[in-house]
Amino acid sequence: MEPAVLLKTPQPPSDFAAFWQATAAEAYQAPLHFERVHRADDDHPTHRVFRMRWRGMDGRGREGWYAIPRALTLPAPAVLYLPGYGIGTVPINENTKFERFITFSINLHGYAVEPNVPYSPEVGYFTRGIESPQTYIYRRLVQESILAIRVLAAQPEVNPNKLVAAGLSQGGGLAVMLGAWCALVACVVAELPALSYWEYLLGKPAWRYPIKEFTDYMQATGVSREAVLAVLQYFDAVNHAPFVRVPTQLSLALKDPGIRPPVVFSLYEALRVPKRLLIYEDLGHDWHPEMRIRLEEWASSI
Repeated sequence: MEPAVLLKTPQPPSDFAAFWQATAAEAYQAPLHFERVHRADDDHPTHRVFRMRWRGMDGRGREGWYAIPRALTLPAPAVLYLPGYGIGTVPINENTKFERFITFSINLHGYAVEPNVPYSPEVGYFTRGIESPQTYIYRRLVQESILAIRVLAAQPEVNPNKLVAAGLSQGGGLAVMLGAWCALVACVVAELPALSYWEYLLGKPAWRYPIKEFTDYMQATGVSREAVLAVLQYFDAVNHAPFVRVPTQLSLALKDPGIRPPVVFSLYEALRVPKRLLIYEDLGHDWHPEMRIRLEEWASSI
């Protein structure tokens, strides 16, 4: 019989707040350069869709989908939809076409919208720069997310006081971090949030990718699990939760093989803001049609 799993309580390093305040300040101070490109064949019957391009934190180009509902009164609230793990983006589809919100669905790594590269260990990045918090890739990815929401707030159709940070899996974890460190965010929706309770995720033998990337790294380098976890404490959503300052909705899928209940429950318990938890009993690590409806319901109160 498996032993009981304790929920994680926030255990941020002593310089956690200073680290993230400095990280966010860099993203706020970065120059803002963007352009929009419209192609008629990108449009949907209910949405006009642009390809938004901007300069990332590393000076390289980024790209994403920017979708405006045709029936929406402008300026309107907007959702920054953060991608799951991988080097692609979430397209404008039945999961991201909102009726009452503009959508900005982004790529954090490069030019996003085509082609959408499927995951393989060769393009994985979980351990890139994990030697220190300053060099770990997720520091830059949080900054890229802050830069993207600045781009979103600058669009003429957008009400900059009503911005939602949202995403599934990795995107959900990043959304929580933005709810803590990005003043532009008014609401968070984190579906099946990853980047959370790393001790639990790395506490058992990993047989599946992408979590197995950590096992491969530790075997190849001899770096200990303790050393890896020391860096990951800076990037654990549970440690960010006490700093979140906006209403937050989480979801949990009971058949999710990766983001198990202790991960989501730990994050939910650590939040100190108005919050809601949705539980999908028959769902794995995937979207559910109700997520779009519940996002609009939750975020419409902002």
